[in-house]
Amino acid sequence: MRWRRPAPGTLLRLAAVAILLGFAVLAFRSPPPACEPPTYTVPARSPSASAPAEPQTVPSGSVGVPVRLADPATLALVEAGNRIDLLRLDESDGSTTPVAESALVLQVTGSDDPTTGGLLLALAPDEAERAVAGPGQSFAVLIRPD
Repeated sequence: MRWRRPAPGTLLRLAAVAILLGFAVLAFRSPPPACEPPTYTVPARSPSASAPAEPQTVPSGSVGVPVRLADPATLALVEAGNRIDLLRLDESDGSTTPVAESALVLQVTGSDDPTTGGLLLALAPDEAERAVAGPGQSFAVLIRPD
């Protein structure tokens, strides 16, 4: 068997394979980068003039009424100072009954733990009487635009 000189294209391919293998060895031998768990930040809401973050006082002629919602996740969307429409849901037949229109939200409690939270609303005395939920009834809200 006679040894012949390889063609120039073959030498170029062998050199490229050798360089790539060298980079692969370096990549596997280098220590892994330090992995830190990802951190997530929630941007802070800037309080607007129409929705102050602190609880408000009950306006004269109104009473403060605590209300628990059928969907507690809604608490994350409502802020003190918002105006809402309060609806009573009848679970037996699926109907809704308007309880209060444009009710002022005085305080939102438990938005970090929706199972224990609710709303404190300023309602007129007749609306407050209708806001008492019986068995099989719960509440939902419609948030009014500013």
